[in-house]
Formats: sequence, C-alpha cells, structure tokens
Amino acid sequence: MSETLKNFANAVRILSIDMVNAASSGHQGTPLGFADVISVLFNKSMNFEPNDPSRDRLILSSGHASAMLYSAIYLTQKTRLTLEDLKNFRKFGGICQGHPEINKDLGIEMTTGALGQGIATAVGIALGLKKKGYKSKVFIIVGDGCLMEGVSHEAMTLASSLNLNNLIVLFDNNNVCIDGKASDYTTDNIARFKAYDFETFEANGHDFDDIYNKIELAKKSEKPSFISFKTIIGYPSDKSGTNKCHGKFLSFDDAISMRKSFGFPEEPFSLPQGILWKKEYKKTAVEKSQILENFEEELHNTVNLIKKNFIDNPIQKSTRYFGGYVLGKLCEKFNFIIGGSADLSESNCLLTKTHKEISKNSFEGNYIHYGIREHAMGCVMNGLAIEGIIPYGGTFLVFSDYMRTAIRNASLMKIAPIFVFTHDSVAVGEDGATHQPVEQLSSLRLIPNLNVFRPACDVETAECIELALKNRKTPSALVLSRQNLENVRKYHADENISERGMYELLPFKNNGKRKLTIIASGSEVSLALEAQKQTKKFDIRIISAPSLELFELQSKEYKKNKILEGKKLFLEAGKGDIWHKYKTNSEDIILSIEDFGESGSKDELFERFGFTIQNILKLIEP
Repeated sequence: MSETLKNFANAVRILSIDMVNAASSGHQGTPLGFADVISVLFNKSMNFEPNDPSRDRLILSSGHASAMLYSAIYLTQKTRLTLEDLKNFRKFGGICQGHPEINKDLGIEMTTGALGQGIATAVGIALGLKKKGYKSKVFIIVGDGCLMEGVSHEAMTLASSLNLNNLIVLFDNNNVCIDGKASDYTTDNIARFKAYDFETFEANGHDFDDIYNKIELAKKSEKPSFISFKTIIGYPSDKSGTNKCHGKFLSFDDAISMRKSFGFPEEPFSLPQGILWKKEYKKTAVEKSQILENFEEELHNTVNLIKKNFIDNPIQKSTRYFGGYVLGKLCEKFNFIIGGSADLSESNCLLTKTHKEISKNSFEGNYIHYGIREHAMGCVMNGLAIEGIIPYGGTFLVFSDYMRTAIRNASLMKIAPIFVFTHDSVAVGEDGATHQPVEQLSSLRLIPNLNVFRPACDVETAECIELALKNRKTPSALVLSRQNLENVRKYHADENISERGMYELLPFKNNGKRKLTIIASGSEVSLALEAQKQTKKFDIRIISAPSLELFELQSKEYKKNKILEGKKLFLEAGKGDIWHKYKTNSEDIILSIEDFGESGSKDELFERFGFTIQNILKLIEP
C-alpha cells in the first residue's frame, strides 16, 4: 500500500507542477509539500464519492493550492474531470479555475480562495450534516494564512461551543509565508486549538503511517479535531523549505528532473501505468433536497395569510419587528429554515417563542446563537445553505462590513442565505456615527447576484421575505428599520407586488397641477406620503422601491414609462450615488446623506440631514 500512496502523492506533485507551468501562473509549493497527506486522505481515510449524501466533505481552505485538489480528483477517476481539463488550468473557459469554485459533480464542495472562508464555512457544513443526521466527516485543509485570518478564530470557537466532532482541521505546518517564516507572524497553533478545546494531534506530514494513524484517531474523537502535519513546502525540490517556492518556481526542465527522480515519463502530463484508479465514474444519487417540492406554493399561501392579517389588524411597528415575526412564522412551518443572530436576537427581533435553540447537546432546533461573530455567522450560513438548508441570521446593517467577504462568496456560489440587517439608517439615533449606516446600503447593492431588500412597511416586509426565500440561487440582504413606520400598503393583493422592485404605491390625482414622482425606499416612503399630503404646487405620485435589483429585471417599457417618466425626487437616508442612474432629466433631485452621522435623536438627525417635510417642500417648491 505504501508504494501506491507514494505514487499517488508523486502524481499529485508532478501534475500540479505541469498545470502551473502550462498556465504560467499558480502555486506549486503547497501541492508538493502536502501531497503525502492528500494521498492518504484520498486512498485510505476519506469517503470520496461526489454527490453521494453520505460522502465525507473536503474543503481546501487554502484555495491557492487548487492544482493539488484538481490533480487528486482526476487521479480517482470518479468524476468527469479530464487530463485536458488539467491542461486548461487557470485558462479562460476551463473548469479548473485558479481557486476552487463549487461544483459538487467534481467533488468541489464550495468556493474558496479568500483566506479564512473555507475554514469558517466548513463549520456550517459540519453543522448542516449534524442537522441532517449524517455521520460524515468534514476535512479542512488549511495553512498559516487561513489561521491568521480573524474569521478562523470566530469560526473555531463556535465549532467548539457546538462540539462539532465531525470537523477535522488538517494544518499544513510548513512554517512558510510569502514574506518569510510563518513563525515570525503567528502563534503556536497547537496551543491555540488546545485552548479552543479541540482534540489536537501532531504528525510527520511525509510519513504515510503517521499521517494515517493521526487522521484515524481524529475521526474517532468526541471533539472537533486539529492535526498539525509538519511538512516541507516544495518538497522534494532543491528550493524546498523556503518562501521562494510558494508560487510558481519550477521550470519545465525542473519538472523533467523531478519526473526522472520519481521514475515517471518525461513528457508533461504523462503518468506511469497503474497510478490512475480504475475508472468508476457513475452518476451517484444526488441528495434529496431538504426543501419541499411545493415549497413556493406553500410559502406564497402562508405569506398571503400573514399579509391579510397585517391589513386587517394594523399595528405601527418597525420593519425589524415585522421581519422577525414573519421569519418566525415561516421557521415554525418549514423545518428546513434556521434562524440566528450575532448576539443581537432581541435587537434584531429574530428569536421568537416558537424557536428551539441549537446547542452542543441537541442539533434538533432551528435557532443558532452565533455570539458576536458576524463574519463567522455569514460563513456558517453559507455552509448551511450549501447543505440544502435555508438559513437567516441577523446583525446591525453597519456591521455588514464585517461580513462582506462571506456575502460576496454566497453570491459567487449562487446559494441563498438571508442576511438580516436591522437599524438601517441614521435613525438609529443616540448610538452615534459608529452605529449609523450611511454607505452600507449602496455598498451592498454593488455586489453582483445579491438581492437587497429595504421594505417600507409590514406588508412589504412579508413580500420581501417571500422573495428572498423563493430565490434559491441568489442570496438576499434584508434591510430593516429600528423605528416604527406607517402601514403604507392599505390594500391586500395576492400578487407579490414587491417583486417588481419599484411599484406605484400612490398614483397621480390628475388634478391639473404639475406632476412629480417621489421614489423612496424603507422608512422614507412614509415621509414621501406625508409630503404628498402637504404639497400645494404638485400632483405627486409615490413609488416604493423595495429592491433595485428586481427593478432591473423589469421590461424597459415598465422601467421607463411606468416608473421613471417625468420629474422625480429620489428619497433615501444613505449615500445617493446609486440613484444617479435613474435620473432621466436635469430637474430630477436626489435627497441623500453624504456624510457620517452623529449622536442625537432620530428626529434631530433627520432634521440635520434634511429628511423633513419642510425641507422636502423647499426642494420641490423653491
């Protein structure tokens, strides 16, 4: 068996070198140094069966070493990955991207690359497996870079709190960073993980027996595990052990020399007979989705009942209140929806009496206390979504900056967690500028494949939540108010009107006065309605804009002739840059906030920034 392991490891090494050389780009050091561990993992310790629900999950958190992963997957012959695909590594149109991108048919469980995303998202994957009752293990390959990123601390402490004993961290301990020795910049990671209450092991990363024995011990552990494999980066090249071999450092001639030393043919991408596994590609049974086949219909009917109740029994509350209420009702009805908050459950209004909390003693619940770990919360939600669960988790909008990489990664992977952000503007008030989001709303709207919802009232909140849950390939940011708002939707409609992105809430009166359209989102819709009541010079119609992304999907005729025609006032208590694209004439006005907030009451701050009836009337009736 040792000869098989050796040949597999050397094949991973040489294919990785060839791939990087063919691309003139990539990383050779880690594939060379960690190949022996990879060989044991694929040949003896891991159940690698792409798409099989009971498979073990492998997360290459140090995604720059992607050539190593592609090489190993190819050698198994269990996927459609071909030698031609390896030759097109990092090339336009190829499936072997520069960093791994989610493709479960190929055995790639998630998109990694940004350091820390893999190790943190794996916690969500491990939790998802626990929720579904699977005995599978989650192996995470990490280097010093992943462990230096702060999100790794957030995620690993959470994994320990939940005692995710199906989680095994495989540390490539080569003491090398791009700028020099990792020990110059980091801490004792073994002591660190012991402090987390992980089961810790040390192994020689170039001794097959030691590697195998330590992985098997970790698999039997009652705690999450951490194995430090002492390896030599770039092994066995003559530059091994130094930061000079982190990226591309071996030439074609170097590759030939190494091939000869392994007893391999000299031709690039050629392998000796017998190294490839017997071809076993088969279409494995894809895991049955946790989500009901008739989910959209049941969801729509449930939300319609909630909307009718809102119309029949109006109460003036914040949209954070209504968001928590609606999500709680849906979480109660559908067992594949899981809530949570980053230590702000009461402020986000997300924890209801019907929720059951998930803990290390029971994974049967539907609510996660993430602690003050916003970034890890976003990653864990991504992991849960990868496993077919619909997660939502809350914090304040201003702290979405901490989560941005996780949100971006969700958008890249086309998964659909729901990021709930409350306290959506300077109306937060006395907490001051540090807690008052100004640029965050516009910033989130810049992320491709992310639907940003900012509802104006109870009914819109319910509709936006329905849209977020219905769309299974796009994550959502649900942006909700702290302050109580008027119930601006006075009528019930079975149609989800918010799906239009922007829609006419109040039409023109056609009273002969000059026409003006006010387009607003969130709490500013109530302000627009009050301005409509008090103006003397204009016939005003009100357009509510709960989602600019969904508005962009509407027809040109609808956008231009139904919404954006004529003189307009855009009203939103945040940075106004994104609204300029909707200006169609020189008379259009944008009322926005272009500076940071400050301490004071909501009313004082709205007056300071001009979000008052008096100022709006001055703008439109100078």
